[in-house]
Amino acid sequence: MSDTAMSDTPMISLEAVTKVFPGSAGPAVDRLSLDIAEGEVVVLVGPSGCGKTTTLKMINRLIDPTAGSITVAGRDVMSLPAPELRRSIGYVIQQIGLFPHRTIGDNIATVPRLLGWEAHRVEARIDELIGLVDLDPAMRHRYPA
Repeated sequence: MSDTAMSDTPMISLEAVTKVFPGSAGPAVDRLSLDIAEGEVVVLVGPSGCGKTTTLKMINRLIDPTAGSITVAGRDVMSLPAPELRRSIGYVIQQIGLFPHRTIGDNIATVPRLLGWEAHRVEARIDELIGLVDLDPAMRHRYPA
């Protein structure tokens, strides 16, 4: 384990984060506090409409919280340019966020290519991530269904 992983500073920290959408009866997320260590795997589980996707969108600034604070690597996400923040963290694209006209491998390669990675590095990253989630390597060439 790296020294960073063993530090007391969480990689991602949410403190009393709340999101209220205009016209809604109540908050989509209500005073959520959560610390995530570097390398820790966290799964948000709950019924549709409970705030899972809203929470993820607040972490990467697709939407802004109504109240509370979110830090990534010790930096307040609201103080960072949103595109810079999004390029610096991983994010799983779900359902309609995938490009249906591109293969699974090409979808995985989107951000590395935007960052200007060399082709061999992009290919290695695709292989690495497919292996990480234990996906059959043949799926790399299929299109999202």
